[in-house]
Order: sequence, then C-alpha cells, then structure tokens
Amino acid sequence: MVTYGVREFKAKVSEVLHDVESGEEVIITKRGKPCGKLTPVEDAGNTKLPLSALRELLPNLPDADDEDFLEAKKIWEPQAPDDL
Repeated sequence: MVTYGVREFKAKVSEVLHDVESGEEVIITKRGKPCGKLTPVEDAGNTKLPLSALRELLPNLPDADDEDFLEAKKIWEPQAPDDL
C-alpha cells in the first residue's frame, strides 16, 4: 500500500492510476490524515457470461406461452393519456 499527500497525488495522478491498475492500493492523505483510498476494480472488464453458461440456464427457465409475452409487451407499449 502506497500513501500520497493531496498535493503529491495531484502532481502524479497518472502515475498513481497506473499503479492502481497494476493492483496497488493507494491511500490519499490530507494534512497527514487519511481521507481516501483507491483500490483496483475487481475484474470489471469480464462481466459477460460465456455462451456455455447461458446454455446451461435455458433448461431452468419456466415454460411460457404467447399470452405471457403479450402481457409483458403491454408494459412497454406507449399508452394514451386516457388509459393512465
């Protein structure tokens, strides 16, 4: 863990962010007291599920018929002011 004062942090912000991206935690101090903490984001870029995981979920979906889809469609259709 690395500590930077506010002035030093402002002067080296690009370098500090590079360190954070590399996994380093950074504490920012103001007048010698901690006021903030920068930590790397946990696996932010890998939010998509692989296709194989989605295929495994398909058998677990409940059965649906045309009526279910028509009901859901009504939610998204524009409504006239009289219908509200």
